[in-house]
Amino acid sequence: MNRICFIAVYMLGTILSSYALAGEVQPEALAKQSGQRLILLAPSAPFILELSLQIDHGDFRATTTDYIERLFQSLDGNQDGYIDLKEMENVPAFGIKQFDQGSPALRLKMLETTPTDNRLSLAEFASYLNRAQGTAFRIAGAPSRSSQVIELFRKLDQNGDGSVSDGEFIASSETLFMYDRDEDEVLNLVELRPFMSDPNAVVAQPVSRQTVETPFRRLDNDRSINTVIDELFKKYVEYHSAEINAISLECFHQGQPDSTVLQDHDLNADGFLNRDELFAYLQKPVVDLRIQVSLPRQQSFRPSIKILEKQSKRVSDIKISSRSKVEFRVDRLLLELRVKSSRHMFADTVRFYQTRFRVVDGDKNGYLNSAEFAQLNLPNTEYKKVDKNNDAMLNVDELTKYLLKDTAAVQDQVVMTVDNDGKSLFEILDTDLDLRLSSRELKRSLQRVKEFDGNQDQSLDHSELRGHFRITVELGKPELFVFDPRVNSMAMSQSRSVQRTLSGPLWFQRMDRNRDGDISRKEFLFDPVLFEKLDRDQDQLISPAEADAYQKKQSKN
Repeated sequence: MNRICFIAVYMLGTILSSYALAGEVQPEALAKQSGQRLILLAPSAPFILELSLQIDHGDFRATTTDYIERLFQSLDGNQDGYIDLKEMENVPAFGIKQFDQGSPALRLKMLETTPTDNRLSLAEFASYLNRAQGTAFRIAGAPSRSSQVIELFRKLDQNGDGSVSDGEFIASSETLFMYDRDEDEVLNLVELRPFMSDPNAVVAQPVSRQTVETPFRRLDNDRSINTVIDELFKKYVEYHSAEINAISLECFHQGQPDSTVLQDHDLNADGFLNRDELFAYLQKPVVDLRIQVSLPRQQSFRPSIKILEKQSKRVSDIKISSRSKVEFRVDRLLLELRVKSSRHMFADTVRFYQTRFRVVDGDKNGYLNSAEFAQLNLPNTEYKKVDKNNDAMLNVDELTKYLLKDTAAVQDQVVMTVDNDGKSLFEILDTDLDLRLSSRELKRSLQRVKEFDGNQDQSLDHSELRGHFRITVELGKPELFVFDPRVNSMAMSQSRSVQRTLSGPLWFQRMDRNRDGDISRKEFLFDPVLFEKLDRDQDQLISPAEADAYQKKQSKN
């Protein structure tokens, strides 16, 4: 038995190199790093941040590998270090449709890597789980207001460079026209919500949890690094040379006292890093700021956060509020970091549903049938998934085992949630605060955002817009017990009634059917020639002032 365990541990140690072949996991250089590296796409230049994450005073990746090893051993019935065809029947679906359907033999064939031997090794099994459940670290953007859910950046960013140029703002009316489903010439929150992004969809299905874009990216595998390189070339155009498809060393120099490492990666000494050189550099870049985070999982202690090393002059105004909260500035951006323990969520989830079990057990026979189980309201959970012995009598022990497995899996991942306290692009453009964007507001969009263009590059990105980020680092919360009261408030805010126009002559007020304070050609019911006379500034909209001026002129006549 000890020999088998030794083999399992040895095989687990080879997982990372096996992943690299599939392009799914960390290359060897990244596997040796002690922390989670991130890149902040700041307005002036990229900023490298490293979080030294410790869970129960051990490396944060150990919790994920430990979970995978324990799950593998539980499925390996004969303890031979492999999952064979018969044991494959007990491997549950983990969320990748391609690999979760079909017969056990078909699934086994798809999950195997070369050379094939008709069985799954620990490395092959772990590769599947990491693809399905993600790496040990995840970044999530959280909206705090309904208007922050609106992805105007993505909708207006026609060339996909991660920012909105002056030209793209000028064309915003034409770009967003397709989302005006009720054809009232104004865009409301419902029309612009992310799940409405496909204007040709017959029925829009709401998503379970809204997220917003963040300027943070992970640097933890080949795929994530290549994605970051694409974004760097698009975002930092002033440093990018399209002729050689490379980015200047100056893009990373800023705030760094020593540029030796950068120059070492510039193999041809041309002052630029091409894709290959940049890829090699980002596997082990110069870290601008290193922070240590300690979180409890099974042990009991207060979470803590502290700054270990500052190597960049771009970091300023460091403030340590408590052992669990620090804040500092990177250029003009204010970053407020805190750590939070979610240990209680693990036990609370189980206790809550154990109590609910007794409540919904209407006949008090000690077990739940499928009808009673439905009253538990377990999200995305079928009765047969919990009733393991398929006897149609779900007892509290079966429910507890399922809950323990579900909550344990999610707590093997560290989640960094990024919230922002700045205005969203929608809120900046919505000058009358009616939670809608009118034609006039879109026409004036360029002049509204000019003050936020800090680097004066005639383009606006997320980090320029949101100058204050609140960042929370914690273990993943069990999805079964997540309650966010903001969801209800968001829904309520979308149903706000729009007041009737009270400016301008009476005919103007009645003609303004969409109540946006202007009259468009579509709303104008008189002679089109008269529209041209009323529209003095030729912006294709009649304002209350223009209507009043015409009314006064008519009265004098």
